[in-house]
Amino acid sequence: MTRDGENGMNDPLLELSDMSVSFDVYGRKYHVLDGISLTVRKGERIGLVGESGCGKTSTLKAILRVLPRNAVINGGTVSFSGKDVYKMSGRELDNMRRLGAGMIFQDPSSALNPVFTIESQFLTALRYSLPPNTPKHELYEKAARALESVMLPDSGRIMKSYPYQLSGGMKQRVCIAMTIAAGRELMLADEPGTSLDVTIQDQILRLINQLVLDGNIAVIMVSHSLGVIRESTGYVNIMYAGTVVESGNTEEVFKNPAHPYTVALMACVPKLTGEDLSKGIPGRVPDYSRPPSGCRFSSRCKFAKEICLGTKPPRIEIAPNHFVSCYFAGEVI
Repeated sequence: MTRDGENGMNDPLLELSDMSVSFDVYGRKYHVLDGISLTVRKGERIGLVGESGCGKTSTLKAILRVLPRNAVINGGTVSFSGKDVYKMSGRELDNMRRLGAGMIFQDPSSALNPVFTIESQFLTALRYSLPPNTPKHELYEKAARALESVMLPDSGRIMKSYPYQLSGGMKQRVCIAMTIAAGRELMLADEPGTSLDVTIQDQILRLINQLVLDGNIAVIMVSHSLGVIRESTGYVNIMYAGTVVESGNTEEVFKNPAHPYTVALMACVPKLTGEDLSKGIPGRVPDYSRPPSGCRFSSRCKFAKEICLGTKPPRIEIAPNHFVSCYFAGEVI
């Protein structure tokens, strides 16, 4: 079984290796990301799924090097096209964000400036990404095509509008169109369907998938929805409390989950029959200011042993391209 590179391109575009990030908040250090490792290849759809607060958005911000000022990098590397993002010069980092990776934020209202029209913001974003001598009419045409591609056909009216004149779903589609129009290699999608109704969400996910199939872009899709991840990705990383506990081809992980957290997470999905209503996962997420020295899921895991409490489990390959961080993966599930 191979990684999901629809276009057969296996060169790593992005690599995170043992990335650890903490946050200093009023004199206390919160150890949020603990040894995150993942790889994205060209033309690949990667999923990042887990409960709210598990570090998904912080992982995306670490990739773009846009973490807040109180963030501390405790170890690890982020490599984009073979270059260490945290060793890039200002110009190299600017080019990486301009042409390499772009992010669709979860809240479109905070991503758009309320005092400028969509046209002003869209054309400014395109000037940032395209050659500086590109004529304005070409920028406008490119923006209009991008808006139409995300189901906003009345592009002229949209361009003249201010963000407050658009619905949440329309603003989210504008943000997606900005990323698409720039022609970046990697899209970091932080729950892009949050503000959309289910029909428009489906259209947006289909659009993103088509971009991948056309070979124009790779995607990291962040979501807490297992359904979205299952339908929209070829490779998935299951996150819990700032760690990746399981990763593999999406079909394989959903068919044969091996980590106790993955099993518990999937058991929370409601059944179409209405039977066997989920009771959730017992316990609480650990305190990031005092995280366990071993497996971070150990306090909620019914299979936990003494070794789980004191020593972080290694990442083992239990099947081709199927990795689990658990001492007893497959033995007790």
